[in-house]
Amino acid sequence: MIDNGLWRRLIREFKNLFPLFRYLLLQTETHAFCLALAAAALLAFFPACLVMLAVFKNILRWDGAHDVLLNNVLMTYFPIDQEFVIRNLRLRLQWMGQRTGLASLLWVLLGAAGVFVPLETALNRLWKTQEDRPYWLNQIVGFTLAIGCTVLAVVFLSFTTALHGVVTQFPFNIVRGALHFVVTRLSMTCFFIVTIFAFYKFLPNKKIDARQVMPAAILAGIMSELVRVIFVRVVPDLYPTQGPFAISVTFLLLVYFETFVVLGCAFLASRTERYPWMGFLPRKGRLPTPVS
Repeated sequence: MIDNGLWRRLIREFKNLFPLFRYLLLQTETHAFCLALAAAALLAFFPACLVMLAVFKNILRWDGAHDVLLNNVLMTYFPIDQEFVIRNLRLRLQWMGQRTGLASLLWVLLGAAGVFVPLETALNRLWKTQEDRPYWLNQIVGFTLAIGCTVLAVVFLSFTTALHGVVTQFPFNIVRGALHFVVTRLSMTCFFIVTIFAFYKFLPNKKIDARQVMPAAILAGIMSELVRVIFVRVVPDLYPTQGPFAISVTFLLLVYFETFVVLGCAFLASRTERYPWMGFLPRKGRLPTPVS
């Protein structure tokens, strides 16, 4: 039997989550930020994938990592019609051929940096920052983060490719299939955690303690993967209503829901005094955090 003291604590913690639910569900600003982030991610997704494929194929000459990104990562993580997306990435990369240059890749990353405009604004609101960065400075920070995230993606894909190479040595197809699945999910979840941590740490226009946001980044990375798994299984067929835009709309909806996770965990990180269970990493000193 559960004693009354434990029930009271559980009820108290549940009531303590009401500000989080209010922020995520009832504030129009949160929905506007999530929609803007989803739209920016939709614009940046294809070019970002093209950059990584071009780096592996035409610059590093690493066909193994190129194939892992196409056949394992994208096949696992894109919500619908993965074959269509992969086929068009292959065709576009083939058309680019050897003309892929560093300057063109940097221009693509500069365009992808637009996702950081609404994300910085949302994080600044959570950390009660008085003003946002000027647009030009936001673009410098965003471009730097875009390059950093691309490098991180290359590093994680390199490790993933090496692990998939080890997995191919195992006997039995069922064992290899299960291990390929685990390697892909685990490596990409770790990539999400590190990327979200970088967003929490460097995007707000104020100094953020890394140990304050690391627990939230871990939670956000795991919950984002859970949201993606659930979304893929429950999303309806949008072709009857969206026609040729069904693929783009489905991807936008997926990112829209995942950004609620990212902003929700940032909300928890910015209010560790209210949610002390988020501070499972020890810190040298308490930071003054707003309580709402």
